[in-house]
Amino acid sequence: MEQKDLIIGAFKNYNYEQVKPWIESINECGFKGDKVLIAIDASEETILKITKAGFTAIAAKSMSGAMFHMERFIHIYDYLKKHNGEYRYVVSTDVRDVIFQLDPMEYLSHVLTNNSGYDLIGVSECILVKNEHWNRDNILKCFGTYFYEEIKDFEVLNVGTLAGKAHIISDLCGMLYQLSLNRADWVADQAAYNILMGWFPYIDLTYISGLNDGFCCNLHVTNKPIEKDHFAPFITEKHPIFEDGLMKTGDGQPYYIVHQYDRDPELKKFYHDKYKVEELITFRTT
Repeated sequence: MEQKDLIIGAFKNYNYEQVKPWIESINECGFKGDKVLIAIDASEETILKITKAGFTAIAAKSMSGAMFHMERFIHIYDYLKKHNGEYRYVVSTDVRDVIFQLDPMEYLSHVLTNNSGYDLIGVSECILVKNEHWNRDNILKCFGTYFYEEIKDFEVLNVGTLAGKAHIISDLCGMLYQLSLNRADWVADQAAYNILMGWFPYIDLTYISGLNDGFCCNLHVTNKPIEKDHFAPFITEKHPIFEDGLMKTGDGQPYYIVHQYDRDPELKKFYHDKYKVEELITFRTT
């Protein structure tokens, strides 16, 4: 059986307007594989609109008492296990603050070749853990000083974009779910991810993609108005630029994926205007 590629996301308690930019940008980016959106506690109206947009909408209920940030991984793990062997590459992203500019499988096909030795792509925020206060404090609170010291000089990897070979993504999601449960902080998925990525086998089989690579930009540290000046001296690669309606690397290469665009009010307005998001909707944060 010929394997397909997959883009998959999950949300809880959102309405269609909140996922509209994610959905429509995927439909426009040239991606030809399966498109799946796991909709936890969503209305029938939202499910219908997702389906009409060409996605497989999976209505789901909460499977644990964990915060959604962690719980999403057990739903993605469950889907991939049920479809074991069907997929070649998988990209899983946040859905509220992500848009696609290009087909990401083009990038995966280039990086994850049979002789590359890589099975995963980790997306760097291009700032060291010790220089980014939220990640630093979250890791310390969730995993303690001993494990923080192991990774404090590594670049922060953002768990909002997972990309790689399907069987590896599947097991990674299962491990992220288990490792982030019952931690001291209310959200521990990114802390768990950064701990895992510093360990074997992940440290050997993961290609780290930075801002200069053009795969994905995480804009919290580079574009959030109240923090970008503070973080600027610590950013290890060129800042992304917005030009001709596209987010690009500092060298002018369009990114495949744009994450955290809502941290920048001007970018948020641009994308919500582009995808005709109904701004009168009161967005929920869970």
